[in-house]
Amino acid sequence: MRKKRIIVSVLIATVLVGTFYILFFLPPDDLEWHIPTNKIAIIEIKGEITDTPESYNDGGGANPEAIRKLLDRAEEDGQIKAIVLRINSPGGTAGASWDVYRAVERVDKPVVASIADTGASGAYLVAVAADEIIATPMSVIGSIGASMEFPFDVPVNASEEAEEMSSMPSGEFKDMFADYRLNESERAYLKERLESVQKVFSTCVGESRNISEEDMRNISHGGWFTGEEGLQLGLVDKTGNLEDAIEEAAKLANVPLKDIKVVTLRIIGGSRVRVREEQ
Repeated sequence: MRKKRIIVSVLIATVLVGTFYILFFLPPDDLEWHIPTNKIAIIEIKGEITDTPESYNDGGGANPEAIRKLLDRAEEDGQIKAIVLRINSPGGTAGASWDVYRAVERVDKPVVASIADTGASGAYLVAVAADEIIATPMSVIGSIGASMEFPFDVPVNASEEAEEMSSMPSGEFKDMFADYRLNESERAYLKERLESVQKVFSTCVGESRNISEEDMRNISHGGWFTGEEGLQLGLVDKTGNLEDAIEEAAKLANVPLKDIKVVTLRIIGGSRVRVREEQ
């Protein structure tokens, strides 16, 4: 009985000594159970980018106000060292896309845009505000341009006779849809307006991606590219997936990847920001 007690005492002493050695002599890097205190925040931008209430209540994934709140939350959290924008969106309205672009541009911490299936039109405009863009080789990107949708069918032939007038405008272009028809001058005017929006879009891309005006003219035709083609054109920095984007974000933040914990920021309850920790 006494012998068993001695053996148990020796085992306990060995465990205590081993624990003492691990805690005080091994560097933290060698401790597998070391808990990271640095975080990388993932903010999702999915679906159509618009400022409608529905887009806010659907998790805030594509609502400018919601995304601003998520970015502010990431900025205020001292443990969050970098942000990954997980983009899967075909774009959205010009004003909403511009709002998100400016919100991302104002972030002081490193931001990496990770494009999943699609990051086109207004969603690509948001991506160029990030420090780096990573897309899969088969992602749909680009679509640098602008378009206008009509709430009714417009005759293809500009000379077609007009319907009844529904209002009286003060100027030539003030109420151009009053007769459900567009004449030649109205079509030319709308095209000019769209080209003005497209010019702003192209300028943002050219300056952010360091692409010359001549090259921008060649790629600002409204068409889309694959991620692999975008890499060759300078529209993305690397091809890869979400894990590659997280790794790049850690590198930009000068934090070892093993010391990083990944969290996803979401809107919940209308206005509160919830942090969901990823394993």
